[in-house]
Amino acid sequence: MSDGFSPLVGVRIIEFSSSIAGPAATMILAQLGADVIKVESPQGDDARAWPPHVGDRSVVFRQMNLGKRDIVIDLKQPEGVEVALALTDSAAVVLQTMRPGVAERIGIGAEAVSARNPDVIYFDMNAFGTGPVGSNMPGYDPMVQAFTGIMAMTGHDGAPPTRCAPSLIDLGTGQWIAMGVMAAVMAKQRGQSVSSMETALVDTGFNVVSYQASSALMSGERPPRAGSGNPIAAPYQCFSARDGELLLAAPNEKLWRLVVQVLEAPALLEDPRFADPVSRSEHRDALEQALNALFGQIGVDDWLTRLAAAGVPATRVFGLEQAVVSDIAEERRTFAESDGVPLVRLPWLVDGEPLAPSAPAPRFGQHTHELLEDLGFSEERIAALLTAGVVLSAVDPD
Repeated sequence: MSDGFSPLVGVRIIEFSSSIAGPAATMILAQLGADVIKVESPQGDDARAWPPHVGDRSVVFRQMNLGKRDIVIDLKQPEGVEVALALTDSAAVVLQTMRPGVAERIGIGAEAVSARNPDVIYFDMNAFGTGPVGSNMPGYDPMVQAFTGIMAMTGHDGAPPTRCAPSLIDLGTGQWIAMGVMAAVMAKQRGQSVSSMETALVDTGFNVVSYQASSALMSGERPPRAGSGNPIAAPYQCFSARDGELLLAAPNEKLWRLVVQVLEAPALLEDPRFADPVSRSEHRDALEQALNALFGQIGVDDWLTRLAAAGVPATRVFGLEQAVVSDIAEERRTFAESDGVPLVRLPWLVDGEPLAPSAPAPRFGQHTHELLEDLGFSEERIAALLTAGVVLSAVDPD
């Protein structure tokens, strides 16, 4: 594995964040060499409690916090705020994902941090923005999927709104933050002035449905639900073979004719409902019925062999438990071990090699003592802070 690709070495990032979106962003940056210092409350990151667990730590937390250093600070105490601000003094970037106004009320908002560190890039992530409407709206991934129309356009007609199962909004927002941080750091290096950035979960939601959003704004119409298919192309969806499902992608005329040839069903070419791409999309339900009747005659593997020989894109519909042990997962070296747990690597190959995982996700308060020493605190003051509960070190949260 490539372990020499660390373009962000020397960039210190202080993270006041929990759950998935913010931690996902800083995990990416930590894998690229940044010194990410995660500040946790005495209650700990919520993700530490989320199943499944391996040993005493959540797999979610392990995945989202690779490579970070961890300090536990009680920001409800004035001395805790002092410690947190001292950490930000040497930061290139500060990321906070608290509800709008909370960081300012505590004393770690952009103004307070920038007053001490004028060169810092202060990154604010929130759910629905900081305006008079959005600042009062709580935000979780499913809420944003519901708000931005994703749930209403997902699934089959007649079914209730359907959530995209992965944390699409949280993980997507993490990627936007990571790209924003890297862009801001590059801008600073080129002498451009950048002091703050902001992104919201709802921004990610609208970006996920960007071209559908433009169409809906212009037409006033809701995108049609297409189940496993695509509302602008057919056949482009799942079909049922005798022993399972396959996904067929034939969005153009050439591929459609090859599908008909494989199915040995020339009558489909004579049916006016399927005469061209627009007609096939408009009569998607009838097309699905006709093709399912043909695909149901033999098994998935036989169909995949025939379709591949004809040059038609198709794949078996895998369960995740099947996908993770597939030849492709092995070939792509999808998983890398960290602290005895196989975690999904970042989606890059550098000079043909995946990035080696950096340090495992930190234990609760694992680096508190180390980081306070880095700040120049004496052993006596560190002991006093620990005794007063301003900071915690190397213990498990309740």
